[in-house]
Amino acid sequence: MRALLVAGVLLAVGLPLAADLPAEDLALPRQVSEGSWLEMRLEVLGLALSYPAYRVSVSLTDSNQVGFEFWISTPMAKHLSEAGRKETERVLAYHAEGIQKRVGDLLRSEFPVLWPRYDGRHDFVGEFLTPGAELDDPPERWALWREDALEWSWRP
Repeated sequence: MRALLVAGVLLAVGLPLAADLPAEDLALPRQVSEGSWLEMRLEVLGLALSYPAYRVSVSLTDSNQVGFEFWISTPMAKHLSEAGRKETERVLAYHAEGIQKRVGDLLRSEFPVLWPRYDGRHDFVGEFLTPGAELDDPPERWALWREDALEWSWRP
């Protein structure tokens, strides 16, 4: 109760609190490698591309390709299963191509050193995953995306 009273008095007086980050500290420069900056930007891109029906994670792979994981929700997986293979392929390819375009746009606009060497056909891969059938089951991979094409792991 006493701490709440002190905090209320400090807020009323308008004194800066110790939790304020000093502006001069926030203005300090920091050196970041191109790879670290790209990793962070890809992570943010994945968050921006995510929706309640699916989550997208984008990062660099161990072989320095840009890779994505597209986590399909259970309701979306059920809908796609009912829609059949042709519709599912159309939907998954649409999403892979959209992610690939956004990665290309990001590299072109923010990474001028990397952009000329980036080949989306060979430097961009991904996988589409769904939750396992049971709570403790590992995820199921439906398809891989590489060289601008789906490779099916799942047979609708």
